[in-house]
Amino acid sequence: MPRAKKTAEPAPLVGDRLLTPAEAARRIGIVPGTLRNWGTAGKGPRRYRMSPDFGGRVRYSEHEVDAFVEAVKAGELARPPKSPATPVRSRAEDAQTGDAAA
Repeated sequence: MPRAKKTAEPAPLVGDRLLTPAEAARRIGIVPGTLRNWGTAGKGPRRYRMSPDFGGRVRYSEHEVDAFVEAVKAGELARPPKSPATPVRSRAEDAQTGDAAA
């Protein structure tokens, strides 16, 4: 099966410091796992995947992370919402509603 052709991502600003996910998360005030989830969902600051020569690791532009934090503080951008929790029901509740597994 042929692979989809990747489109070129814009590069960070020349001279801009690149932050590790841990450094970027610390600046935003979240844990790295949340930042990773935001990136997968297309939320939060843009992430850059480095070339395989540099281990293919993800980095964040210091300028873009700071701009993201300022936008959140200014109320221009809301933090991505938490995913809604799925309610846990007991088997007795399932039996009452007829949703019991066969």
